[in-house]
Formats: sequence, C-alpha cells, structure tokens
Amino acid sequence: MTGIFGNSALLQTDINLILQVIMVIVIVIGLVYKSKRKFKRHGELMGIAVVLHILSLFAVMLPSFNDGYDYFTTATSDLGVQTTWIHAAPGATAMILGIVLVATWALRPTNIAACSKKKRLMDITTLLWSISLIFGIATYILFYV
Repeated sequence: MTGIFGNSALLQTDINLILQVIMVIVIVIGLVYKSKRKFKRHGELMGIAVVLHILSLFAVMLPSFNDGYDYFTTATSDLGVQTTWIHAAPGATAMILGIVLVATWALRPTNIAACSKKKRLMDITTLLWSISLIFGIATYILFYV
C-alpha cells in the first residue's frame, strides 16, 4: 500500500511521520504549560508524547528496522543508513529517559520538587529527542523523497 504524500513510502511510514509532527505539537504545548507553571498538565502531555512514541516505535519503526536489518548493518557507507543510525541512537536513549521521567512523575505527580531536580535530565531528553526527530525526518527524505 502506497503512502499519503505521493512518494514511495508505505502508508504506515507516512502516518508515522504525521504522528511525529503531532508529538512535536504535544511537546510544545506541554512546554508552554510548564512555562505557565502548570506542571500537572505538562506531565500529562509529556506522558501522552511518550505513549505515542512507544506506539510509533513498535508499530512502525522497529518492524521497518527489522525488515532492513541486513541492509542497515552492512551498507554503513550509505548516507540513508548513517542518518538512520544517527536517528535511532539518540531516539532510543530519549525514549528510555522519557519513560523513566514520566513513570517517576506518574508515581508522585504532586511532588514538583522531585521533578525540578530532574530538570537537566529533562533537558537532555528533549535535546536527544529533537536530534532524533531531525535525523528521522532526514531519513524519510533520503529514502522516500
């Protein structure tokens, strides 16, 4: 089944790209709530983003990586493969950190002091996720546009 954007991408790949854009919007809205000191809403939105990321990983990204595993591990001089690895490494790290941060918050959502102590870790997670997003979009462009 072909994708939405009229290129060679599969439908699920295009839906995943759209989902990534939705996650950016959810995260930006969550950061706005954080700046307004509405930390409960911020945590909820970050939780939604993490859940969407997990769904995206298991529904699209891991199956795609698994299907192309031989290519991704042998064609390392290919720019698309390099971009994929630069997307995957920080993305996996950001996902693990995101799960830890959201789970920690979910266990004690009213403990703002505990969350404040993790601000640097949150910043690192956001940076890694941003790098992963940029290289994920670059991967999409290299393989499908």
